[in-house]
Amino acid sequence: MSEIKQDPSEDADEKAEGPEEPAAEEAEAETEAGAEADAEADADDADAPPAPDPLLRPGNPLQLVRGTSTLAVGALVAFLLMALRPQYRVGVPLGLLAVLVATFGLLDLCGTFDDPDDRVEKRLALADLAAPLALLGGATLGLFVSVSLAVAGYIGPVVAGLAVPACFLAAVVGVYGAGEKLGAWEKDPAGKPLPLLRRHGFWLVTLVTLLYLPALGSHSLSDPWETHYGEVAREILARNDWISLWWAQDGWFWSKPILDFWMQALAMAAFGVRYRPGAMLSAVADGRTPFPEWAVRLPIFFLTLVATYLLYKAVARVFGRRAGFLGGLVLTTMPQWFLVSHQTMTDMPFVATMSAAMALFLLGIHEDTEREVRVYEVSVFGARYRLSSYHLVLGMIIACALPQVLYLLSRNFEILTSPFAIRLHADAFRSGSPGNCGLPGNQPCGDAFPVLKGLQPALQAILWIQALGLVLYMSWGERRAQRLYFLAAWFFAALSTMAKGPAGFGLPVLCCLAYIVVSRRYRDLLRLEIVAGLLILLSVALPWFVAMYARHGQPFTDRLLFHDMFKRAFTHVHDTNEGDDVGFRFYIWQLGYAMFPWTGLVPAALVAWLRRREEDCRKSDASIFLAMWFFFAFALFTLMLTKFHHYILPALPPAAMLTGILLDEMVQRSGKVKRAAGDFVQQYERALWGVAGIAGGLLVFFVGRDLVGAREGMLGQVRLLHLFTYNYKRPFPPTLDFKTPLLVFTCAAAVLTFALVWARARRHVVTALSAAAVLFAAWGIDVYFMKTSPHWGQRETVLAYNRAKREIPGPLIAFQMNWKGENFYNGNAIPAFVSSGKKFQDYVLDQKKKGVKTFYFMTEHGRMGSLANELGGPRVFDKLTTPELNNKFGLVRATFE
Repeated sequence: MSEIKQDPSEDADEKAEGPEEPAAEEAEAETEAGAEADAEADADDADAPPAPDPLLRPGNPLQLVRGTSTLAVGALVAFLLMALRPQYRVGVPLGLLAVLVATFGLLDLCGTFDDPDDRVEKRLALADLAAPLALLGGATLGLFVSVSLAVAGYIGPVVAGLAVPACFLAAVVGVYGAGEKLGAWEKDPAGKPLPLLRRHGFWLVTLVTLLYLPALGSHSLSDPWETHYGEVAREILARNDWISLWWAQDGWFWSKPILDFWMQALAMAAFGVRYRPGAMLSAVADGRTPFPEWAVRLPIFFLTLVATYLLYKAVARVFGRRAGFLGGLVLTTMPQWFLVSHQTMTDMPFVATMSAAMALFLLGIHEDTEREVRVYEVSVFGARYRLSSYHLVLGMIIACALPQVLYLLSRNFEILTSPFAIRLHADAFRSGSPGNCGLPGNQPCGDAFPVLKGLQPALQAILWIQALGLVLYMSWGERRAQRLYFLAAWFFAALSTMAKGPAGFGLPVLCCLAYIVVSRRYRDLLRLEIVAGLLILLSVALPWFVAMYARHGQPFTDRLLFHDMFKRAFTHVHDTNEGDDVGFRFYIWQLGYAMFPWTGLVPAALVAWLRRREEDCRKSDASIFLAMWFFFAFALFTLMLTKFHHYILPALPPAAMLTGILLDEMVQRSGKVKRAAGDFVQQYERALWGVAGIAGGLLVFFVGRDLVGAREGMLGQVRLLHLFTYNYKRPFPPTLDFKTPLLVFTCAAAVLTFALVWARARRHVVTALSAAAVLFAAWGIDVYFMKTSPHWGQRETVLAYNRAKREIPGPLIAFQMNWKGENFYNGNAIPAFVSSGKKFQDYVLDQKKKGVKTFYFMTEHGRMGSLANELGGPRVFDKLTTPELNNKFGLVRATFE
């Protein structure tokens, strides 16, 4: 018994140790169970949908001290310049600089330059950017000085034609150099940096610059559009009123929105155009020949270039850089595009900004939804600023919205300098053309007051600053590239609305929504920044419309919206197509001339997208979007009853891009045709291209035959002018004959288009056809347009008067004229008699009683006989200009005893 009896202490130890094993096992089991549960939870998390993206991404902390001080300085300087009653030569340039400072301050206030470290792509100091920024600054200054000297007449057309493009291209190189230092530019497919001279975009910018800039401002404004709108813009400065527009002897101007006039007025003020009454060409008295056209047309060039480059980027993103370049080249060399780009009419601001919006949408829709833009840190005098594309997009929006807010605030605040005084007052403005109010044809000057007295400008400003604040709040932390593309697209749609009304955003929205429906990309509707986009429209596009309605009430909206928009769509307003078929074929007919020498390939390009539906999905989607853009634009303006030839301009960009894509495909698949059975599809495709070449060659030939005017009774060479002019019955100058060069270009285009049948040489044929198109554009701008513009304007006639009056002084009178060129080039300081008779005779008699013996008259050549009769037989009646100078208008000097 004693042997088997256990020691109590041992038993206690056993009891103590006994329960330990089951406890450990249970613990292990619990651990395993927990691990299994965690694994199951992880699996469930993996299967679960991702966490929803926050509605508004949080932004960086505010920079209250630094940002507010910069914003306050810039905004205060701009506001004070706007509130000053006197005008100063440096007012507009200094105001623009102040707005840029305020824009920078507002972005800094929002903390947008303080993105976190993990977003920074590259860090460098301002000294690292010294060379390219110095080049950019020097070139920009050179551009400013060159244009200013040309405007003042210190340099002539040849020097200006060399200096302005050279300075602009140097500025482009400076921008590229700064971006290269930052590492901002895209690399080649191998990930290596792409040199400037191998970038298709640079060569496209160079092509547009060298074609469009040299002769941009060296010839007369063309009536009626350029002279009409140029005079309205000049009156903005002469009247110092940036809201209510005045139109020489026709009173208030309510026919078009504001963008074109603001751009022209800003440029005229910045470059020193003499906009005062009688001063536009007054430099002739000092022995100089001024060219204010440089300032007037330069903003149109910039918009055209931006639109062309963005379209290139959009097509290049999907189809490759060569396709984008070819599309840009096709667009640049289409006659209606390059002619309207030299016109200060509202159509290019409307179409260029709308095209930019379309291109940005196309870029955004093919962008990775979550990719964020790259951030670059630059150290400036100890402060670090982190820059990205966000600042470019939001900066553009602020820089366009903020000055409108400040100007509205300044309408209730006025600063007088002699004697110094500051006063608050209700909005008041003046009618009439200052300095010209006593002249025949001009209404008396007088005070005017708003129709809606309760809607004061300062109250309007408060509304728009709230809209701008909401845009900034909604985009505060947004750094996704796709969303920024869409915000930029909304911005350009807002500018397009400011250029020509609701179609500016209506057509892009229609095309984008239709594209989303057709491609079934409904989720993209949530990414289009619709709420922020509408706020951008409110803060950028709407302030002027509301300010005009508050001042002028229903007569303004009746004229702009109902007469010049609604009635033009459903009735005939100012239609000049008497005797022409204005049905469905009208714009097909005009597009033939507008797209020469690419007319033969455009039809093939407009249907080639159907084949791409079976290939790459992205290419198919992009092609569908471009095709829909063309057909919507064509349908919209075809359905309108009022038809001007230039109305079809919105259809050119998509047609050109599709043509460039087709040319790129021809280049890609050029070469020897394989006979293998598996290549039947490729052989069939090349055969179709051959058929397109044959048909296209014939089509180009017949279009060119119309341009040449080979048969009696054909309009012929005037058709190119009809692409942007108004009076289609106006005769072409008999002293000009362009039939031979037009015939040469017609034969070259027809032969080269026909040569596309040769599959093995298509690459070389495309190159040759592109070269011929470039030569045609250069000839069209520098020869055809330069030589015809004196006959479609009044510059040379007014210059002849300014030279003649130096020898024999006397006043200039417009006899039975209403083309506004006589007003623009004289600063409206000209008695204008749209219709003559007793008023005209009494005025001349009254001037004779005051001792005036010599008068100068501008009138049409066919009305000089009736002018002599109404003058009652002056002692001397000299015709100082001939039809060789201007086939429509002439200058007459009449001397009485």
